[in-house]
Amino acid sequence: MSWRSTGILLGVALALGAGIWLSNRHETQTLEATEQAKRLFGALEPTQIEWIGLTTSDGRPVRLARREGAWRVVEPIDFPADATAADAIATALATLSSETVLEDPQPLSVYGLGDEARILRFGAAGQEHELRIGKPTPVGANQYAVTGVLEGASVYTVATFKTSSFDKALDDLRERRPLRFERGDVARIDIEWTDGGIVVERRDDVWRMSAPIDDEADEDAIETLLSDLVFLRADGFIDEPPAAAEVGLDDPGYRVVLTGRAEEGEEPPRWELAIGHRIDDETRVAKAAEAALYAIPEPSFEKLPKRVDAFRFKQLSRYVASDAERFELVFQDPAASPGATGIVTITGTRGESGWETTPEPMAAELASRFVAELARLDAADIAADGMGPEELEGLGLSPAHTAIRVFGKSPETGGDAPVLADVQFGVLQGDRVLAKRADRPTVFRMDAALAEHVPVSLEAFRNRFVSTAPAADAADRDEGLSLDGAGSGPDHDAFAPDAGGTP
Repeated sequence: MSWRSTGILLGVALALGAGIWLSNRHETQTLEATEQAKRLFGALEPTQIEWIGLTTSDGRPVRLARREGAWRVVEPIDFPADATAADAIATALATLSSETVLEDPQPLSVYGLGDEARILRFGAAGQEHELRIGKPTPVGANQYAVTGVLEGASVYTVATFKTSSFDKALDDLRERRPLRFERGDVARIDIEWTDGGIVVERRDDVWRMSAPIDDEADEDAIETLLSDLVFLRADGFIDEPPAAAEVGLDDPGYRVVLTGRAEEGEEPPRWELAIGHRIDDETRVAKAAEAALYAIPEPSFEKLPKRVDAFRFKQLSRYVASDAERFELVFQDPAASPGATGIVTITGTRGESGWETTPEPMAAELASRFVAELARLDAADIAADGMGPEELEGLGLSPAHTAIRVFGKSPETGGDAPVLADVQFGVLQGDRVLAKRADRPTVFRMDAALAEHVPVSLEAFRNRFVSTAPAADAADRDEGLSLDGAGSGPDHDAFAPDAGGTP
């Protein structure tokens, strides 16, 4: 084909494409114009609406108004409005369109558009508008509507689902969030509860406790707390608050103060919530920035942390599981013969087909689960901020009954592989295993249930993790995974302390 022919075909294709585009654009503009013409209030935009007056589904006359860019209930109370609900009403009013227009309508009362009509008034661009909604139409999911009250005005039918935004109770139009903040804006948290309290501060984007002790904070605990406060919702409101002492707000059971970062020359933002007594089995009373009180669900109060240890750093190890290339399990062997080293070392290496261990074979799937479990390992609580050598020895932490190290990939330029985790496990105390990090003096308590996936002793490793048969049935292997060793075989005593207290 010649260049000339190719050029002609290309020109034809471009012309056709342009024609189709122009046709579609014209069709779209025509549809938009048609929809615009059907709107009851013309080209009005939701953002132009300045105030709305309506009667709620529970029979309360309400007025909403924009104040400094935010919706607020101004009658019958002064209270922040639920922005989503208020915006939905504004949008429904501005975009409400007719399905049909009645020709030669009868008196408005026939359509329920007289005194019995639901009336909404609103102001936009300095003008006041009125919408009346009447009875359902005999056919179709529509309702009669009219703008204004003049006899002879056009009577429309509008889709009932478009007016559903107007069916709100007063409480549904109120902001149910006692605290309204962005998590990233918080720089300090002060919390008080009945018998204690803490102060944590964000320093260089890291949370740290400053009272009652100076220590690293548990980042996950702080972020969970902030998330719980962001999503906290009231079940209801108390608009005529009793005396603070009557509802426990003179000495609240829980008080949290969030302080934001200060802009230059300005006071830092501050959000405060105090939670007092129960007002019934399901609800507590709470006070925030508004004059009215909030009814807070009891479960929301119960989940708020009320122990200093809940906020303290309890991280045993943290890494990306896929970064692990090798691990070492170093066990003290209580059954070692006199004169022997008493140390058993198991090494695991990630290969193309999965994890392989020597000299004792660990089941590959259990090795993968162990590496993944150790990648995000947190303690249940703190046993001590530090202990002397004799105490550590008595608890199986010096030397450690079990030391676990996980390594990443060695640098291409040579040198040692990075240590991703270095955790030591000691004796079993009740339902807790004592543990510590190699780089910290703090002694932690771990939930002993983690032993289902992490070998915390040589006995546990051999009874639970060693692969004895390549084709072993998974159900048979899982029989020994319960913490108390229920089942048959050597699993039964895997965690029973011996005379020396070894798990």
